[in-house]
Amino acid sequence: MTMDRALRLTSGVFLLIVFLFGIRGSDVHWFWKLFLLFMSLNQIQSAFTNWCPVMSLYRKLGIKEC
Repeated sequence: MTMDRALRLTSGVFLLIVFLFGIRGSDVHWFWKLFLLFMSLNQIQSAFTNWCPVMSLYRKLGIKEC
């Protein structure tokens, strides 16, 4: 699996988890809302800088970039 696909998979899984917590209604804990905001802002900055904190972890795990 390449870095690009691994990042998409990670992002999709975490967004799905936050979504599933969110459909429970208005009693969603503030942490999950903040986590969703962080992920959204991180994806936006990653589009411009080509850097994401998870990329550093994946490089250490040996996931190839191409």
